Amino acid sequence: MDEKKARLESKKKSTTEEIMSKADDVKGSVSEKSEEVKQKASEKSEEVKQKAFEARDSVSDKGKELKDSATERTEELRSTAEKMVNDMLSTLREKHEDIGKTITEYTAPTTPYVDVIDTPREFIVLADLPSIEKENLSVDITQNSVTITVTFPEGLDDDEINYIKRERGFGEVSRTLELPDEIKIKEASANLEDAILTVKLPKKVAESQKLEIK
Repeated sequence: MDEKKARLESKKKSTTEEIMSKADDVKGSVSEKSEEVKQKASEKSEEVKQKAFEARDSVSDKGKELKDSATERTEELRSTAEKMVNDMLSTLREKHEDIGKTITEYTAPTTPYVDVIDTPREFIVLADLPSIEKENLSVDITQNSVTITVTFPEGLDDDEINYIKRERGFGEVSRTLELPDEIKIKEASANLEDAILTVKLPKKVAESQKLEIK
């Protein structure tokens, strides 16, 4: 009887230890599973967080890209508008200049006609300048050119005057003549008499001397 009891108690103890061992195994397995689930949850959380950051950066980049694109488009439109305005102003200026040139050409006097005479010692320039006073005339010379500048009077200017035909021009006109040889500037002279301008320009003649042969 005692032996049977002892065997039962031994079997009970063995069963208890086995149950406890299995319980420990289950507990360990559950703990490992819990840690694994916790680790995966943490990794998933980090992954979600990373994707959230990437999505935010992507949205930010897209917004910046759209902003830059809008800025570039605005600059392009402004540049195009400025070019159109500048082209329009340039065209208006050119038209204004053309009109001014046309008016000037219509009212400007004919360039004074001149004769240039070449003599052995000097050049003589003759110009017809009717109704021109000395104060409206200037003559400028260099060693090889002469420039005649004339200001023609505007003539009669009255609202009550009715022109049937008006061909005489008015305003300033200039004529420059190139000379084939150098002149003596200090010895040059100009004279206006009977509406004819006479300009005398002595030539620079190379000095020569005959040497005596000994």
